Amino acid sequence: MDLECSDTFCDTSNSSEDFYRDIFGENFTEFNLIPPIQPIQIVSLVLYALVVLLGVPGNALVLWVTGFCMNRSVTSIWFLNLALTDLLCCLSLPLLMVPLAHDDHWHFGSLACTLVKGLFYLVMYASVLQLVLISVDRLLLVKKAVWCQNNRRPRYAAWACVAVWCLALLGSIPQFVYARLIEKGELKRECLLAYSKENVWPIASFRFVMGFILPFSVIVFCHLVVYSTTCRGMSRGRARSKRTVRVIVVVVLSFFLCWLPVHIMDFIDLATPLSSSHSPRIYMAQVLTVCLAYFNSCLNPLIYVCVGRSFKDSMNRSLRHILHFATEDPASRGSISNNTKSTINERVITTV
Repeated sequence: MDLECSDTFCDTSNSSEDFYRDIFGENFTEFNLIPPIQPIQIVSLVLYALVVLLGVPGNALVLWVTGFCMNRSVTSIWFLNLALTDLLCCLSLPLLMVPLAHDDHWHFGSLACTLVKGLFYLVMYASVLQLVLISVDRLLLVKKAVWCQNNRRPRYAAWACVAVWCLALLGSIPQFVYARLIEKGELKRECLLAYSKENVWPIASFRFVMGFILPFSVIVFCHLVVYSTTCRGMSRGRARSKRTVRVIVVVVLSFFLCWLPVHIMDFIDLATPLSSSHSPRIYMAQVLTVCLAYFNSCLNPLIYVCVGRSFKDSMNRSLRHILHFATEDPASRGSISNNTKSTINERVITTV
């Protein structure tokens, strides 16, 4: 029986064939064949490899600096959680690269399929919610300084990050639910997101509003207030606050530029007839926008190094300490350790 298609999606309710749309916008039935790897997929492999090579060590460095080298503060916890989000995104990319190199054949089982498909949007929600949290925190620091002095604690920041992950998980539930491992003959399996005509538009609209429009409205409002307030002060504390705001603004801007094309292409793809002559170009554009979204995960460490002065100083101190420890003579290292213990003992005796 023929598939009944509207201008946006195919209705599978009256068809013996199941219809699927994957994250890149490709359309499949269980009985058709997938063409060999395309040039755009080769480009995707190169870009994904670049994201992994830059993002994994970069975000691991941010985790090290914010977790072990910087003073434990609310701000360091914010950026530590953001780096953790980006690192998880980068670590999931090899699981997507392998199918791209093997004609979309999925090697890793149904559980990995569900995790990888859902993780893409989990990271999106976690990142944007973390940016909302950071923006609201900066607004409170400016407008409610006394309250923040009495109540702004790293412990509460850690719990707020837990809440961010819980909300992000709730928002990405549809992707975890609709991820399926589809058998393509005896030897081939594909990991796809199975959307029907009834739920694809509500899911895309919810994702756009809750994962982009609403959060960015809050972020823009908070930063407009913070910027107008900090511009009035010229003290050293205000200058330090301006540097922090500058880092946040650049991070928010990079997120905006990297994720907005994904949402735009989602709606363009849904509004384009399946038989349209523009489908190949839309597919290529969607592949590139997904690559751009993943590329955001390796941008944040570069932003911290180039713009964030406190992060840069902490990283330099940590690297100098590691290099000094690695090149130091073991005998002198032991002597220094003994001298340190002796000094500590003397302090204890003096205190007693």
